[in-house]
Amino acid sequence: MKRILSLLGALLLTPASLLAAEHPDLMPSSPYDRSLIYLNLAFFWTALIILIALIRLKLREIERVQAMDAGQEHEKIPTLE
Repeated sequence: MKRILSLLGALLLTPASLLAAEHPDLMPSSPYDRSLIYLNLAFFWTALIILIALIRLKLREIERVQAMDAGQEHEKIPTLE
């Protein structure tokens, strides 16, 4: 019984102790390092947007080529004469 009460007390006090704890600063203190992080994030998101745009263009080109070949498909079928 004593063990259950201590476990219950630990479970109840854990969230309170987490809220009261100091949160560490995750960003570096140097302005140079911070600017490098922001610059890398900007490059990452720019590259991601460019890749999405290129994929969309490629898919549109594939659909256009498939639409052009749809009418010519019957002419390309080999026949036995």
